[in-house]
Amino acid sequence: MDAKKTSAKLQHDAELLELIYAVRDQSARAHKILNNSTEGATDLRQQAQVELQEGLFDFLHRQARTRKVSGQQVEDFSVRYNLERKQLR
Repeated sequence: MDAKKTSAKLQHDAELLELIYAVRDQSARAHKILNNSTEGATDLRQQAQVELQEGLFDFLHRQARTRKVSGQQVEDFSVRYNLERKQLR
């Protein structure tokens, strides 16, 4: 039974890490759009979007800490994620 629990936890932690990185990328894109924007009305909407993404990232990051996601799992995911991003460029 412990093997099933461990496997399920690792799978859920991996999904959480994927979500965290996706939100981080969305936040970076929103920041870039905000920094390049010249219209006042767009700035307010974009600022709200940036703040929403930052809040979501913080929440997900706290969830990962609460779940005690393995540092090794985070490192492995980060390396794999960065390699995949390099291949897409």
